[in-house]
Amino acid sequence: MTAIKLNGKGIVVEDNLSLLKLLEDKKIIPESVVVALNMNVVNQTELSKTLLSDGDSVEILRFVAGG
Repeated sequence: MTAIKLNGKGIVVEDNLSLLKLLEDKKIIPESVVVALNMNVVNQTELSKTLLSDGDSVEILRFVAGG
């Protein structure tokens, strides 16, 4: 198991989990968010190739329009 921080909260995920799989597990549409791994934005095309490691910090950011 791998311990990470997701939006500031500690969680445990399966080993070798990709960012894309994390989003799918959380029922988040990848195209609707921006993902930062350890303070670096990850390109949408890299989500499936980017594997989580112990101690990683993931921020999932949603942009909301309004007025």
